[in-house]
Amino acid sequence: MDTKLPDTWTPWRAPSPLQGRRPTKEELAETAANGVTLDDVLPYPAEHDNAGLLRLLIVGTNPSPWAASVQAPFARPGNRFWKSLHAGGVTERLVNNSNGMERSDELMLAQRGVGITNIVSRPTSRSSELSREELQAGCAQLIERVAVLRPRVVAFTGITAFRTAFASPKALLGPQPTDDLTGWPEQSQLWVVPDPSGLNAHESVETLGEKWAQVWAASAHGEED
Repeated sequence: MDTKLPDTWTPWRAPSPLQGRRPTKEELAETAANGVTLDDVLPYPAEHDNAGLLRLLIVGTNPSPWAASVQAPFARPGNRFWKSLHAGGVTERLVNNSNGMERSDELMLAQRGVGITNIVSRPTSRSSELSREELQAGCAQLIERVAVLRPRVVAFTGITAFRTAFASPKALLGPQPTDDLTGWPEQSQLWVVPDPSGLNAHESVETLGEKWAQVWAASAHGEED
């Protein structure tokens, strides 16, 4: 069941400052150097207004300079995030936001109850450039946010960063225990899916899509008929 939004709802995120074109190498370097952040994809800008509206909250590690430059998550060409999301049935159509996110796609995600955020806001070309301290501080902030947002499922993209952020070195892909996460809401499941980056040679769009299909099915738990 889609999230019911009022007729007056409109997308609130800032559009790409590049006005539909791709960033240059110089602009990517400037974005990274200046620590330009990326707006979350949520129905509303105020955290408490999103409480209970999310079927699925997707958590990336941190934005790439490309994503931050065009203000669109997982926007770097070659990233298989959107293709795998569509393959898994999370989106009803394929999103192409390499030049920025379309308002119609923001509406679709809001209606389907899908939110997107990152555990660390600082853009880097590789998540390995982040420190343990950054990841673990981001984890603490994420738990506080999840307690407010109360999504049915939180899906973290990338097992390596997850292990560091959650201090869980033996964690495996799939559903995660949350009993030891102080403040984590009981009704919110926690999953880890593989990193969709093209650098992850262990996965294809098809295998990533299969894992997203499992997550999407899990997020239907408790949905009214």
